[in-house]
Amino acid sequence: MDIVKTIEEKIRSSIDVIDINIIDESVKHADHYFSSSSMLPSHIELVLISDDFVGMNTLRRHKLIYELLKNEIELIHAISLHLYTQSEYNLKNK
Repeated sequence: MDIVKTIEEKIRSSIDVIDINIIDESVKHADHYFSSSSMLPSHIELVLISDDFVGMNTLRRHKLIYELLKNEIELIHAISLHLYTQSEYNLKNK
């Protein structure tokens, strides 16, 4: 199972994606108690830019993604969400 690909497909089929970056950060946590011999990543960082987030606060955005990826999140230890509108992302990266 390629969980990163599954996550991207689920997001793209539900949200109008401007840009998405899914990073497997498991290697940064190799000594973490959750580390296992599983082929699945244990730690994922998700950077998602979508104007579907316009008018949503951070909590609502996170709830949307957690609900969408409920099954995948259960298989990993941690997911870090960075969810922006295009204008928020542009301001952050000036």
